[in-house]
Parts: sequence; structure tokens; C-alpha cells
Amino acid sequence: MLRVSRMLLGGNLDLSVLESAERSTFVVVDDALRQYSSFILRLVAATVIATAGIAADSATTVIGAMLVAPLMSPMLGTALAAAVGRPSDAVRTFLQTALGMLLVVAVAFAVAAIIPAGISMETNSQVTSRISPSLVDMTIAFAAGFVAALAAMRNDIPDAVPGVAISASIVPPLCVVGAGLFEGSYAAALGAFTLFLTNYVAIQAMGAIVFLLMGLGSKRLTAADERSRTMWYVLVAISVVALVVLLGGASMRVARAAERDRAVREVAAEWAGDSGYRISQMDIVGDDLFIEVSGSGDAPSARDLDDELDREGVEFGRVSVAVRFEETSEG
Repeated sequence: MLRVSRMLLGGNLDLSVLESAERSTFVVVDDALRQYSSFILRLVAATVIATAGIAADSATTVIGAMLVAPLMSPMLGTALAAAVGRPSDAVRTFLQTALGMLLVVAVAFAVAAIIPAGISMETNSQVTSRISPSLVDMTIAFAAGFVAALAAMRNDIPDAVPGVAISASIVPPLCVVGAGLFEGSYAAALGAFTLFLTNYVAIQAMGAIVFLLMGLGSKRLTAADERSRTMWYVLVAISVVALVVLLGGASMRVARAAERDRAVREVAAEWAGDSGYRISQMDIVGDDLFIEVSGSGDAPSARDLDDELDREGVEFGRVSVAVRFEETSEG
């Protein structure tokens, strides 16, 4: 255990680094006005930037907002306070995270309200990439949480902090929640909130593991503090399992949809190619398949395509084929 701790810390525990980490993560608040005003102002600015970036469908702008956003700090603070056995500080940082989350949603809602063109919940890539979380997102969050906890306790890897801020998707999903609520797209808002919750739980889990392996939980605690820490870890563990089940189901649906899409494209390409036509457009909407083919001569039959799909085990409620005839010149 000592060897693991030294590897994670890069040596022995530096108490000055621990004190700095406690202050930066709000476990210790010794200058409330300065610390909290900085947190709120940066969070509001990051929310405005991120929401505007989402509205403009600009990944670069959203990344910039991630670098400004300070919401990771109290999230790590909860994990750190729980590890060192300070339940009151863990509750305070948890409440700070919750209030920060509500502030982001409210500001994003307001920004979405004043954007003239509105924010599309169906076609905007900055929205669609954040409303269908999967196990891949949880894997990224675990890795980000590991590096974030590591960086908090080591002053020799500051270059990792910007990367953590970018990889751990925290504020942008909450901005999508606010925009989704304004646009009345509650399903999109729920999906984005699930992504935020995935990141929060993963960061808590990895923070707990890293901080305990570093030896921060070795201090003797009172029975009440020990019970509080155990209860928090049990709650985090249950949340991880629940999210794995939820996201695993979503990931399986995505995988099945991708496999069906691949099979349809292969069958349709062979079906159209046999007739000399080419596929100019193909859309799968729910249980219906719509295909547009372009060419000349005898058009391929939609029934033949449906039969070929059935033989491959791919079934649709309706298969529709639109034909665009092209004139050929003889010379």
C-alpha cells in the first residue's frame, strides 16, 4: 500500500500541497468572499461562453468555456473531504456543486432565451453529442477523474489540468439542459443531465479511490465520521452500478442500430448496383426505411429490396424507394 501511495504522490505526502488542494477544492474556505466570488464569476462567464458556443455549433468556443469553468473544484472537494473524514466539508462542497449546477442551468436558460435563432435540439452537433451518453463517456469520465485527483495532490503535473477540464464534460451538458428546457425538448435535457451525472459520479468514484490509495484516509476517525464516509462511498458505488446498467443498455441499442445500418447499406448497395442505379440518399426513421436512387432504365423494385433485407434478418415496417430518372445522351 505504501508503495502505491508513493507512486501516486511521486514520493511522500507533501502537507503544503495537501493544504493547497484543500483550499483550491473549497474543502477549506479561509477567504470566503474571494474564493466564492471567483467561483461564481468564472462559472457565469463559462456558462455564457459555452451556451453561445453551443448555439453557434462551435466546438472551439465550447472548449474555451471548459477551460474557464470551475465546477470541477467543489466536485473534487467532496471526494477529498470524504476521504480525509470531514463530512461537514463534504456536504458543503456537495451543496456548492449542486447550487453551481442550478446556476449554470438558469444562466443557460436565459442565454437561450435571448438568442434570436434559438438552439436546435435535433441538428446542432454540440447538442446531439451530449444527449445520448454511453459507457464510452463513463470510461472517459473515470480517466478524467483519475488525472484530476492526481493533479490535485501533485504540483509537478500542472500541464494535465487543461486536458482534464476539456475531457471531463461538466458545464456544457448543463448548458444543454438549460437550452433544452427553454426549447421544450425535455428528452434532450434529460439526456444531457444524465451525461453530467455520469461525469459527477465517475469523478467521485475515482477521487475516492485515488485519495484513499494515496493514504489520505489513514487518519483515525470518530465512529460517526467513519460511518458518514462509508455511507457516501456506498452511495457512490450504487450510483456507478446503476449508471453502468443504464448506459450499458443505451450502448447496446447504439451498437445494434449501427450494425443494422451497416447491414442495410450493404444490402441496398448490392440491390441498387444490380440494376445499374446508385443510391443518392438513405434514411432510417424509426422502423421505416427511405431510399432514393438515381439512374436510368428499369428502376429497382422496393419489394425486392424488402425481401433481400428479410433474408439478412433486417426487418422494417415500411420500405420506400424514390426513383430519380437521369437522362442519358447517345452519341
